[in-house]
Amino acid sequence: MMNKRDKTVFLLYMNRNTFTLFSILFLCLCMGVYSFAQNNKDKLVQVTGVAKMSDTSDVIPYMGVFVKNKSTGTLTNENGVFSLLCYKGDTLLFNRIGFRSKEVVIPANLDQNYFSTIQYFFQDTFYLKEAIVRPYLNAAEFDYAMRYKQYDGDMYDAIKENTSKEVVKMMMRNMPNSAGENAAFMQGQQANKATYYGQQAPIGLFNPFKWAEFYKAIQRGDYRSDK
Repeated sequence: MMNKRDKTVFLLYMNRNTFTLFSILFLCLCMGVYSFAQNNKDKLVQVTGVAKMSDTSDVIPYMGVFVKNKSTGTLTNENGVFSLLCYKGDTLLFNRIGFRSKEVVIPANLDQNYFSTIQYFFQDTFYLKEAIVRPYLNAAEFDYAMRYKQYDGDMYDAIKENTSKEVVKMMMRNMPNSAGENAAFMQGQQANKATYYGQQAPIGLFNPFKWAEFYKAIQRGDYRSDK
């Protein structure tokens, strides 16, 4: 049987060992988190570069530069310069109307955390239909021709059909976004996420104001399909 003094000594010894064990576990956890953060930091790379035309070496402004399969991107400025943060081994996608798209892989075995590059792009070739240009002496003659020129029936019907509201709406729905519009959308998504950084974003399912907007949209017919 242990007397009262022995029990006290035993409890103090167990408490000290328990505190030491928890301290060691906490220290190992902190070291693991630090190692993970340091490893991620070593994989980050700041990419800076210039986009130029291959034939004239002129800079290409406002070209979209995106990280493939990720919601990260930017645009080249008026001097063709861009800069963005990504990971080693990522693939950058360059895209702009009028130029051929291009993919560039960031080397995975970089020794430093920065990467500089100059990328050259070829212009796409566009073949347009034949057009007949008729000269007019002045603006008044041109205006008179546009107002009173007689077209044959087939051409007039084609003009009306190609400029009808239904055709214009169909073209607007099927027209893909430009590089600038895609970049603006992605930056808007990132800005929205940054608003709730470090906290849970609100769920609109339980927001009465969202339901009110949804009800008004149904009343306006925003979700009706055009027939």
